[in-house]
Amino acid sequence: MLHSQKADSLSLFTELNKSKTEVQKIAAHIKIARYFMDRNADLTVIHANKAQQLSEKNNQDVLKAETNYILGEAYYILEDMDKANSHFIEALSQYTTLKNEVGIGEAKSGLGKLAYKKGETSAALTHFSEALEIFEKIKYENGLPGLYINIAILYDEQNNFKQAIDFYQKALEVALKIDDPSSVSSAYTNLGGVYAMEGDFKKAIEYLEKSIEIKKQLGNKKGLAVAYNNLGATFYQMQDLTKALVQFQKAYDIYIEMDDAIGIFPACNNVGSVLLETGKPKEALSYFEKGYDIAMKLNSVSKRVVSLENLTLAYKALGDYTKALDYSIQCSGLKDSLYNKEQTEITAELQTKFATEKKQQENEILNLQVKSESFVKTIFIIVAGFLLVLAFFIFRGLRQKQKVNMALEEKNKIIEEQKQTVEHQKHIVEEQNKDITDSIKYAERIQTAILPPEQMWNSLLPQSFVFYKPKDILSGDFYWIEQKGDLIFVAAADCTGHGVPGALISIVNYNLLNKAVLEKDLNNPADILNYVNTQLIIALHQSFQGSSVKDGMDISLCVLNTKTLEMTYAGANNPIYLIQNNKLSQVSADKFPVGAFIEEQVQKFTAKQIQLQQNDVVYLFSDGYADQFGGEKGKKFKYKQFKDILVEHQDLPMNKQRSILEERFTNWKGKLEQVDDVLVIGIRV
Repeated sequence: MLHSQKADSLSLFTELNKSKTEVQKIAAHIKIARYFMDRNADLTVIHANKAQQLSEKNNQDVLKAETNYILGEAYYILEDMDKANSHFIEALSQYTTLKNEVGIGEAKSGLGKLAYKKGETSAALTHFSEALEIFEKIKYENGLPGLYINIAILYDEQNNFKQAIDFYQKALEVALKIDDPSSVSSAYTNLGGVYAMEGDFKKAIEYLEKSIEIKKQLGNKKGLAVAYNNLGATFYQMQDLTKALVQFQKAYDIYIEMDDAIGIFPACNNVGSVLLETGKPKEALSYFEKGYDIAMKLNSVSKRVVSLENLTLAYKALGDYTKALDYSIQCSGLKDSLYNKEQTEITAELQTKFATEKKQQENEILNLQVKSESFVKTIFIIVAGFLLVLAFFIFRGLRQKQKVNMALEEKNKIIEEQKQTVEHQKHIVEEQNKDITDSIKYAERIQTAILPPEQMWNSLLPQSFVFYKPKDILSGDFYWIEQKGDLIFVAAADCTGHGVPGALISIVNYNLLNKAVLEKDLNNPADILNYVNTQLIIALHQSFQGSSVKDGMDISLCVLNTKTLEMTYAGANNPIYLIQNNKLSQVSADKFPVGAFIEEQVQKFTAKQIQLQQNDVVYLFSDGYADQFGGEKGKKFKYKQFKDILVEHQDLPMNKQRSILEERFTNWKGKLEQVDDVLVIGIRV
């Protein structure tokens, strides 16, 4: 394949040398310029400029427009945005005059890319949409892949991965159909990036490796370096630092070969960061120092900040705290200067904009004044006569209004007295409500304080999440975690009611769990629940005859041995879900709550032993999620949908699973009221 490409470029130069007329030479230069677009943008500029000069000399309007478009693309690749913008606008003007729809679409697409580069997302989408409308109308398949990819990137940036994947797949389908390997490769690269963001690493690697093979065949070194970097980032997300380092190093080697300073900088940081994480600070330091040299060469303050942060970390790891402190101080100073510079630029931009708008307004006012002088003279006579007639009717109306006002004054006095009485009563009610609300909010702080701190939770269960959404300010649901040696105790509990009553019961039960484990030294979850059950009955002075109060708790309680991965479970009404080998199973609970009597007997809880394996996922939950009303028909969410979500997203990172659960719950609930407290805990072993 590489040999055939060399032959192809050779044939293009042969065609140029054999050209007899200047029109033939223009066409040959354009072909060469397009050929080198993804390979060597500088060569593209050279040949496009030659084609443009000959086009102007020979009055070839269509070819002049085409060379302007090619130059726009080339300067965009070379990141000279001013020249790119100038050529795209010139191309659009020329194509519009020629009524060349393909050219108009391509020029709009180019302007869309420039708008995106400037961060003007709305303008970019407008340009892309206008180009897409043209291309789809005339079925211009050669322009569709790149346009689909550009639109997909916009959705990608907004984390709308579904829409992004749809457009990348459209691009891939058309590119394969028309045999456009460059666009095929680009679609593969971007699809790999999206799937990596979604946590589907298998697909991400598959697409990125396909992209790399095509870029090798095309000889697209810059694109190849980008693909290697993306593949390295994917392995890094998977915590496979060895493979990540290999890919980052390949990207670095290519950028060095190309002498591409802009590409070398992030490559240095990527390689250095992995080396630092793998315990090789000395090797990492050499890459960070090279990155700092490039940041200085590029005169980029933001890049120097990144480099100084990396150098600080490297010297800390090497134990050279003097240099680490020195670089840290330099970094802080640069951050301050960067912030001040940004603020100055923003202020200057606003001042310029204000001055421009003010001048425009002054000109508009002046024009209006000139235009209106003659009009005012004409209208004055008409208005004067009209006012005389109007004055008569106003005078008569005022006399009638005075009579009505006298009658209204008496009524207003009565209304004002009643209003003052109502406002006084309202003030009393508001003060009472404020006192109640303040008390509830203070109670919320107390309840929040007893819940496990996020730092403690993450240190004990780093691969886990807690989705906790109380119905009111206070909650009857609570989560609990404790550690003794190799054992980690985790519970998801749902106390009677919600709001204030539920919160009070939850605090009692939380303390009883702590007492059972820390004071009574109980390790078996059934023994723990039996102890809490007995103590709760005593604490609330319940008996069989008085059990109509039913102050109880539904709970899932798991005890995990971190060495053997053996888990012991006991539950009161609340089961747990376990996903092993992509299959979800339910571990059932005892069918009575903590704090209940059945047939005049305090019930005993049973424990179940479960042998877990690496990567198994355990879910604990209350009934609030499945019982929520919503959807199009206002029905309950139910446990089947809940299970489907867990199975569908089981392989995603735990924090991503939490986000999906929250999003689905919010969308399902819509504008309906939340019916109960919600608690879901996920733990990957």
